[in-house]
Amino acid sequence: MDIYFEFISNHSLLFVALLFVIVLLLQSIFSDFTRKYKLISPSEAVRLINREDAVVIDTRNKGDFKSGHISDAILIPLPEVKDHAEKLGKYEGRPLLFYCKSGTRSDEACKTLSKLGLSNVYALSGGIQAWEDASMPLVKN
Repeated sequence: MDIYFEFISNHSLLFVALLFVIVLLLQSIFSDFTRKYKLISPSEAVRLINREDAVVIDTRNKGDFKSGHISDAILIPLPEVKDHAEKLGKYEGRPLLFYCKSGTRSDEACKTLSKLGLSNVYALSGGIQAWEDASMPLVKN
């Protein structure tokens, strides 16, 4: 046991870095268990759209939306998601599928709406990039 204390005292910066990594890993694992929305793959998203009539919501900006989006997607940029919570409430009973460029903004949108009480919320894991990588079609204006 003394050998561990000696290592920690001689390499305190390395030990602090190890503790930091462990905390980040635990935080990641804990957030996966407490998430109130589901992350889904592009193929699962297609199933959700086709079988359950999901409402597809793009959280990118207008320029990105025009450059290519999923068919029948509604544009609601991330800063406006909270303001549109009531509007999205009219789709109660239908899955709400959010996506962005890489998955970061859609995660944030799902967190916000889950906190406001909306259920049946999904985020496209990897965003539109994963959609394109899976060779799924895009609508371009």
